[in-house]
Amino acid sequence: MAPPPGAGSDSSRPLHRIQSTGWILQSDVLKILAYIAAALSCGALLAPWIYQLGKSLAAYPPSFAPLKFIAKSAGRADFPTYFNRASLLSGVALAFPLILWLRSGRTKGPYRDTPWSLRLPDEAVVLDQGQPLRRNPRGWRQFITGFLLAAGLLLLAGWGMQQAGFFVWKDAAFSTRGAPNKVVTEIQLLKSFGIILPGAIIVTLVEEILFRGLLLGIFLRATRPLPAIVLLSLLFAFIHFLRPPDGSPLPDPQSASAGFLLLGQIFGRLVDPLPLLSRFSLMAMVGGVLTFARYRTASLWLPVGLHLGWIVGVGLFKAATWPVAGLPKADAWWVGATLFEGLLPLLIVAVTGLLVLMLTPALPRKD
Repeated sequence: MAPPPGAGSDSSRPLHRIQSTGWILQSDVLKILAYIAAALSCGALLAPWIYQLGKSLAAYPPSFAPLKFIAKSAGRADFPTYFNRASLLSGVALAFPLILWLRSGRTKGPYRDTPWSLRLPDEAVVLDQGQPLRRNPRGWRQFITGFLLAAGLLLLAGWGMQQAGFFVWKDAAFSTRGAPNKVVTEIQLLKSFGIILPGAIIVTLVEEILFRGLLLGIFLRATRPLPAIVLLSLLFAFIHFLRPPDGSPLPDPQSASAGFLLLGQIFGRLVDPLPLLSRFSLMAMVGGVLTFARYRTASLWLPVGLHLGWIVGVGLFKAATWPVAGLPKADAWWVGATLFEGLLPLLIVAVTGLLVLMLTPALPRKD
């Protein structure tokens, strides 16, 4: 007997729903979103404990030089910095489970064909299937070029902002606009460089391996290059937006819930248009340039150089200048308290990205 009309289509609907649900649960995008939520939650949970550990280490610094340097850095850092680092470390720790989760239920290929492989022969690269990292014979040259390009343009722009009166040299009595320097102090660039560089190298390597080495390969396997670059750039900006609004009372770092309270303040900051435009958009542009540099060269050398150059440039300029207080409110849209806030630094990063496009030839696609 033939089934009633429509019976076949009705019986297939539950199976279709199950298949759709299964696809959603296996979606790389959903897994990455769950990974981000887990990293932030673990960072919020661990931040108070890491804060107490760091301050204890700073109170009784060891004699061993590397640990002594870490102790000094721990003593200077505030609780939002601890939260940021705790979230980043959680992301690194959860990266391996993420890889296993992403590969579950799929045919396992050779390790060198995965997007997190770090050394690949040129003949193994398939640019339209996730673009694994490959060996780069011009790696050191691209690293140095990226560092000089990023740090040089940023410091040149900073000098222009100082000449325009947005900043004042720490050893000067007045800014170029005649604003008095309330704290005149000596500028020690070499000493500042020695303090900035070790931490900058660690942060750069961790973030580039995580974002451009691991996550971009995953994003490129899930979608086309342009949306992959945009999505990863927004994620990079959000992670670097993990600070509460200026002037907001910080939660007690001794409290076990301090990290979650800080996370609530951070999400509330997303509704303020000034930091959203001056800080979030700038970090999204930075992430976009770094991600594009990685995609353009299929290696981490150039983005590592750019990233390190920006961190060192910001740190050196901060060590040599003070932001001028009392400027018109409209100026805050153009220049913030550091070289990584405002529309003018955003323009400089965009110019850097344009130069990256001009200096890096497009990679040939393999059919």
